[in-house]
Amino acid sequence: MNCHEAHAQLYTFIDGETTAIRRLRIRWHLHRCPPCGDGFRFEERLKARVRQICRDEMPPELANRLMTFIREHDSDGSVG
Repeated sequence: MNCHEAHAQLYTFIDGETTAIRRLRIRWHLHRCPPCGDGFRFEERLKARVRQICRDEMPPELANRLMTFIREHDSDGSVG
């Protein structure tokens, strides 16, 4: 694995959306390549911070409108 490949798979790796073999390859690259490892740690901390801060709930009226929209469009087969 090279730096370009590691960067291309960074977010799927952070989100745990890679195979076990690919995770091992990326981990090995991050261990061997300090610039990539540093970049990974930064992105991981940033994503965790954004997740922590962005916990606003959807206003009930918006949630109701969205659910109505989904039901109406799901019944005619245009959603999903």
